Amino acid sequence: KKTFQGPFKACHEVVKPQDFYRNCLYDVCMSDGAKTILCQVLEAYATTCKKKGAVVQDWRTPSGC
Repeated sequence: KKTFQGPFKACHEVVKPQDFYRNCLYDVCMSDGAKTILCQVLEAYATTCKKKGAVVQDWRTPSGC
């Protein structure tokens, strides 16, 4: 969310990240910061982006998923 130049940059115009971000923030906080939850939300966003035709770069390496 800090930058729109990351691995999902091509997706932000196709699938708005705001709802994914809010859900991720809530879910990660409610699970005491569980990284698995973060990875699941990023996977869901990546999948949604790809279904809409957006190219998603490698997001697993920078996020540690």
